[in-house]
Amino acid sequence: MLINILTSAKECDIQTSNIWIFDVLGQAIPNGFKSFQELMNHGEEDWVRFDDEKISRETTAARLFSSGTTGPPKAAVLSHYNLIAQHTLVYEQAQRPYSIRRVVALPMFHAACVPGAHTSALKAGHVSIVMRRFGLSPFLHHVKIYQTNELMLVPPIAIALIMSGLAGDKLETIKHAAIGAAPMGKEAQEKLKQLCAPGATVTQVFGMTETSCICTMFHYWEDDSTGSVGRMLPNIDAKIIDEEGNDITAYDVRGELCVRGPTVISGYYKNEPANHQSFDRSHFFKTGDIAYCSSPSKKWYIVDRKKELIKVRGFQVTPPEIESVLLSHPLIIDAAVIGIKGSDVDGEMPRAYVVRRPGEEGRRLGEREVKEWCGERLARYKELTGGVRFVEAIPKNASGKILKRILREQAEREMKMARL
Repeated sequence: MLINILTSAKECDIQTSNIWIFDVLGQAIPNGFKSFQELMNHGEEDWVRFDDEKISRETTAARLFSSGTTGPPKAAVLSHYNLIAQHTLVYEQAQRPYSIRRVVALPMFHAACVPGAHTSALKAGHVSIVMRRFGLSPFLHHVKIYQTNELMLVPPIAIALIMSGLAGDKLETIKHAAIGAAPMGKEAQEKLKQLCAPGATVTQVFGMTETSCICTMFHYWEDDSTGSVGRMLPNIDAKIIDEEGNDITAYDVRGELCVRGPTVISGYYKNEPANHQSFDRSHFFKTGDIAYCSSPSKKWYIVDRKKELIKVRGFQVTPPEIESVLLSHPLIIDAAVIGIKGSDVDGEMPRAYVVRRPGEEGRRLGEREVKEWCGERLARYKELTGGVRFVEAIPKNASGKILKRILREQAEREMKMARL
């Protein structure tokens, strides 16, 4: 890791004297470097303090890169105000009747984890057990021995907990689990709930790097089994726009979700083209997600990424719906669906990339069985007319989001080979 850091430091003109070594296990420190523990010897004389809103809004706390699921990652500028607002609106709006204890297994440089690991742990004293990297058995071991009561999960980890058969009683202390980064089927959500403590809540949240993590959620006392991502945090304005950017905001109307509020970033670092494209004149941020708000419940539902909707014969097909059906198959442990070019009549065709369960039974699973499984559970225009491809792993970023642009590139190569 030090080699990579030195390369990046040189490109950014950062002196080696400003690089500190974490030697918590007593590792030898390379010549020319200092232990991070030397920082503890310095007082507060040079510490810059501020407590007013203006400076908080204008002072950068972090530059976090967006997910890069549809294009190159962009450096989102999060201010101190953004992170303070995120903690306040998520945790102080409706406080738990217990002290939060959680295992931190997600990357601590990603927006999904930054507020909890770096802000809430200090502001509210949340106990955080930090893992060097995620491993299913070590994760379950840590949850049990440290008696943790909350989980922050992405769908791949949640599915692994359900499908592995290793959980046993190791999640019986969990009172609440929040799932984000990508949609998860309500059937899987319910299965995870059955592994937790009696009365536990398992809900989905929606957020982005650009919203400092969470944007919509259910507070701890609420439960949900409909696949909703909850309600907007307080002080968050939301609207729905159509493909031309017209405001079509109304209950039960689907369109691109746009948000504005104290947790929304001011923009991307040194990237005016992206700022111009992502924010409108009223400084609403265009999330790129198709969503709607249900009129009876006032709950929000994320349909899919705008760029990932599949248009089949004029119908809009959402990959998460097909992915949820695929993941309900006992011999499938991971899956992703994209649209590939079809005939002039079809427009696009859904194609599935599937990871089979290890073992002889999983290896026998074929394309015909997968298509039949989906055909029995989905409308005809949602059938996998683009085929099924079996792969060793689904490409994902650090937070667990599927990198569908990589799958689309793979599909293009496959189609070119088929034409030869």
